[in-house]
Amino acid sequence: MRRLVLALAAFALVVGPAGAADLPIKALQVAPVVAPVPVWSWSGCYVGVNGGGTRAQNRADLSPGGLYLTPPGGAPPPNAAGTGDFAADIAALSHSYDMANSGWEAGGQVGCNAQWGMAVLGVEGDWQWSNTSTSADASFAAFPNVGNPAFTDAAHTEHVDVTQRWFATARVRAGFTPWERVLIYGTGGVAWANYTSNTSVIFANVANPFAGVFSGATHIGSASTNQLGWVAGGGIEWALTNNWSIKAEYLYLRFNGFSYASPLVAATFPFAPGYAWNTSVTPREHVARIGVNYKFDWGPVFAKY
Repeated sequence: MRRLVLALAAFALVVGPAGAADLPIKALQVAPVVAPVPVWSWSGCYVGVNGGGTRAQNRADLSPGGLYLTPPGGAPPPNAAGTGDFAADIAALSHSYDMANSGWEAGGQVGCNAQWGMAVLGVEGDWQWSNTSTSADASFAAFPNVGNPAFTDAAHTEHVDVTQRWFATARVRAGFTPWERVLIYGTGGVAWANYTSNTSVIFANVANPFAGVFSGATHIGSASTNQLGWVAGGGIEWALTNNWSIKAEYLYLRFNGFSYASPLVAATFPFAPGYAWNTSVTPREHVARIGVNYKFDWGPVFAKY
C-alpha cells in the first residue's frame, strides 16, 4: 500500500506541469483607440454678399460767401465794384437744413476670424453700392435789409440735395458664441463714401432794382467728393453648415463734412466775379442689412478630453 501511494505522488509531479501547459491562455484585452471628435469652429476666412436698407440723416448749412462777405459799398450787392453785405444781413440769410430719407445698399464682404474657446476675433472689409438721397427746398419772402432797411432783400428760393453713391468699411469684429454655431459680435472701424451735392439759390427781380439787394442773383453749384469717417455697430451670425452662414447686422456711419461754393451766374446788374453761396454738408447714415458668407476652413479643431 505504501508503495502505491508513493507511485501516485510521483506520477502527479510529472503529469501536473505538462497538463497545465496544454490549457488555453486567455488573450490580453486592449481598449480600442477612440479617434478625436472634430469640433466646428468659426476660425477661417470667408467671402460673402449682403443687402439691406439705409437711412441718411444729413445736415446742410447754406450762407452767403465770396464777395458778399466784403465790406458794404455804395451800391447793393452784387455789383461791378464787388462790395458786400452787412454782417447782420448775412446772418439773416444763413439757413440750416436737417434732411432724412431712406434708400438701399448692396455689396460684398471678405474677412477672417480666429476663435479661442467662446471668444471670436476677426477683421472684415466690405464695399457697397448705395442709392440714398436727401434734399431740402425752401422759399423766403422779401424783407428789409437788416443792415440798411432802406434797401430790400429780394424774395428767393433755396435748394440743396445730397446723394451717396457708394461706401466701404474696414472693421474689427469681436464677439462670443453662446452656442457653437451662433456668433454675437460688435464691430467698428473706418469708412469711406462718395457723395454728390447740388445747390441753387435764386433771387427774384425787385420792382426797384436800385433799392434791391441780390436782385435777380442766381447761384448754382455742385460737388462730388470722397469722404473719410468712422463706423460702429453689431450683429448676429448663424452657421447653417460647416461652410455657409447667414448674418443680420446694423451699422452707424458718420463721415467728415465737406463744403463747396455755388458761384453767382446771373444778376440784374453787371457784377464782379467772386460772389457765391456757400454750402457745408455733414453726412450721417444708418444701415440695417442681411448677408450670406462662405467660409474656407483652416482645418478641423479637435475636442480635448
